[in-house]
Amino acid sequence: MPAHPHLGYVNPVTGHDFADPGVFYDHPSQTWYAYGTNGNGKNIQCSYTKDFCSWSHHDQDVLPGPLPAYQSGAESFLWAPEVIEAPQGRGGYLLYVSCQDAHYKKQCIGVAYSDRSPLGPFRWITDRPLISRGEHGGTLDPQPFEDPNSGKRYLVYKTDWDKMYTQHPQLWLSELAPDGLSLVGDMQPLQAPKHHYQHGLLEAPYLFYHQPSNSYVLFFSSGTFSKDTYATSYAISHSGIFGPYECPSHPFLETDKARQIMGPGGACVVRGVENEHFIVFHALEREEGDRKMCVQRIEFAQDGTPHLSARPNCGKRLRLGAEQEDDHHHFGNQPPVGGASGGGGKMGKFLNKVKDKLDS
Repeated sequence: MPAHPHLGYVNPVTGHDFADPGVFYDHPSQTWYAYGTNGNGKNIQCSYTKDFCSWSHHDQDVLPGPLPAYQSGAESFLWAPEVIEAPQGRGGYLLYVSCQDAHYKKQCIGVAYSDRSPLGPFRWITDRPLISRGEHGGTLDPQPFEDPNSGKRYLVYKTDWDKMYTQHPQLWLSELAPDGLSLVGDMQPLQAPKHHYQHGLLEAPYLFYHQPSNSYVLFFSSGTFSKDTYATSYAISHSGIFGPYECPSHPFLETDKARQIMGPGGACVVRGVENEHFIVFHALEREEGDRKMCVQRIEFAQDGTPHLSARPNCGKRLRLGAEQEDDHHHFGNQPPVGGASGGGGKMGKFLNKVKDKLDS
């Protein structure tokens, strides 16, 4: 792919805390909207773009409240929003989000609706959670997914056994009812921690369908979100939406201190400008610090395996389509420090081989 004559991106694309970005493309306005975890005085934040490279921040809260009775009302518990067009031809948009159960004080999943705009305001549409495990643990990080093969809508999400979202984490898939406001059928397990680098913790699932290979690619985060060991991985199924999903023994995105990328996670993968695919994720400003939104173009092999166009960085411009060339210009042959970062290179391949032996 030749370099685009004028499009490029400099990470982070937001200058403020914007964690767990979920991106939705609105066809009528030809605009991409990114929704972020609570922060900067808002329950749910939103930034938007026409070119996927330059982003503007919406100054209003897209989910302003009031909160429904089933939620605790505690601050800082509205996480990882995702938006999809409302089903059944009724128009408008549904927003799925992690929230806190008022009785059990554990995370559950709620749904809100906007009849006008992807910018909302969204209003809570049910008087109970879409999913709550009650005293048995938390349910969080929802992603609504429409399966191109069956036409059915599903919800991808994470569960755990404790309040801190760390014990027995598991990623799941459940079918959504036609109206998108309840679940039908059984929970289908997708992925649990497997490799040493995951530190026994998975979250932030995002399912992507690769049409040329008829493959389903499940992206997810691992580790502790506030640490530089946080990373983004994927697992791939060539046997349908229910799997099995095979996960490589090394991350797709991980800390690369040489390029000022720390703890990349909370990712989604979408088709963006010029019909190219991008991974959109947050990266830590520092450990325990703000998480700012970043983008990176990715490509897919014939079998659906994802590859980065180059190693992501913060602060240096990458031209769309010439990311490898620009990375070499900015950083030479410098290998990633603090992680292989999925971008290739001899050192990255060597580190991945070492990780393969440790995980075997």
